[in-house]
Amino acid sequence: MPTDLAEGFADNWSYLKTELNWLDRMLMLAVARQRKETKDTDRLTHSRADRATSPWWKGVISLDGKIAYDEHRQPTGEAKHTYQQLLDAKIRVSQTQGVCLGLPSLRDRLCLTVFEKNLILMSLAPEINRRYARVYRFLQGEDAPLKTDLPTVDLVLRLLCRNDSEWRTARTALTSLSSPLIRHRLLTPLPCPTDTFLNYPLKLADALIDFLLDEQPTELGLESLLQPASCAPIAPQFLAFHTSTVTWADLVLPTALTTRLQQLSQRSHHRHQVDQIWGFGSALHPLQSGTTALLVGPSGTGKKTAAAAIAAALQVPLAVVDLAQVIPADYAQLLDEIDAEAPTVLLVKSAHLWLGRSAVLGAAEINQFLQERRRIAGLTLFSSHMRQSIKLVWQQQLDPLLLFPLPDAADRLRLWQQAFPQQVPLAADIDWAALAQHGNLSGGAITAIAREAAVLAIAAKEDTLQMSHIVEALAQKGQRLKRRSVASSTTAKRSGDRKTAKAKRFQS
Repeated sequence: MPTDLAEGFADNWSYLKTELNWLDRMLMLAVARQRKETKDTDRLTHSRADRATSPWWKGVISLDGKIAYDEHRQPTGEAKHTYQQLLDAKIRVSQTQGVCLGLPSLRDRLCLTVFEKNLILMSLAPEINRRYARVYRFLQGEDAPLKTDLPTVDLVLRLLCRNDSEWRTARTALTSLSSPLIRHRLLTPLPCPTDTFLNYPLKLADALIDFLLDEQPTELGLESLLQPASCAPIAPQFLAFHTSTVTWADLVLPTALTTRLQQLSQRSHHRHQVDQIWGFGSALHPLQSGTTALLVGPSGTGKKTAAAAIAAALQVPLAVVDLAQVIPADYAQLLDEIDAEAPTVLLVKSAHLWLGRSAVLGAAEINQFLQERRRIAGLTLFSSHMRQSIKLVWQQQLDPLLLFPLPDAADRLRLWQQAFPQQVPLAADIDWAALAQHGNLSGGAITAIAREAAVLAIAAKEDTLQMSHIVEALAQKGQRLKRRSVASSTTAKRSGDRKTAKAKRFQS
């Protein structure tokens, strides 16, 4: 970088090229370091297990005879800030000369930290040249669950943080709604529902990319970037409202579980009489009028159907939001929408994204949300596939915790028979007993298979839906029905066809 400070930067692109040169040097050092570590590790590893555990044993066995460090960067004797000092000086000169620089203007306007500024630079680089994407992929490793051109949370934390304290502070800048980048939706960690937060790719807003790459960015353009698009009230975007007709008789669940669900409904239904007329409300904490519960069970075990039954019993719509379909940048808007709509029965699916160990939403925001929901006489249901994915502290706060098991044979029989509407012309050969005995299918899976069987029957132009259509639909889902009668009837039919054909040939 030139040391002549009087010149400053001629334009925004000159500044960007200087920053990209710094990024190039940092990335090349990281690549060289990773290649050396890989080469040294490969000399001593003999299996995938050795390579997977290398971060632990490399801290004990020094491969080059020197002290091994767990952190990405080894501490230096003295911190040097020459580059940053020169860069800031040139930026100030440019500003006094009336040259507006995109990224420095954004940094000053939002009071961004050096980490946040460099984070934006790393996320912007692949938008300028895809060679950065190739380097990011190399540094993120061959075992990365998602191949992306964007830097991941893990990569930026490894490259831009020098110690644990910086790592914790930087992670907060990527998760808290108080972060200016998150609050203004300038940066979005793209959610991967089945992965950890560290593997989330980081994506800049398109409008921010255009501003940063503008040949002549302006302060007016920066202000318009930070202003909300409209202050007018908006219609619900995240909550879906369903008017349910599900009854308690429709639920195919263990009796004890159904009873507890009915008690949840009764708690909400009779709250007014208990608290206001009978006077129990004055004895309660003002934050405890609402109820929160956690529904846990594999996909298709009836969690949403149970919520629908509660809403139907209370004669109110069921509000549903799936957090897997909401990007973290929109969490604040989602919370505002829930607060404005105040649904009586709310089902929050994929709850681990808020209540799990890698949750993006901070504990303070979640506690505030729970307090707001408990202020109203409603019911908030969180659902998750696994209990282990929810932090213990939240499990203890959500009462009750209801476990939804996979159905047994008797329940599967009811589910199979309920899966076909009354309008479906079922053939007489449906072997309900064989279907009930087959596998650990959930109610959702059974419904999906029944629908596919109907498609097959109509496609074959059959007058009735037959057992063979169900068997074929099961096969499409990777399920093989072990049914002796199916094989016997098929063999008998083929044998009869052969005998008929043989008789015809003999007669001719």
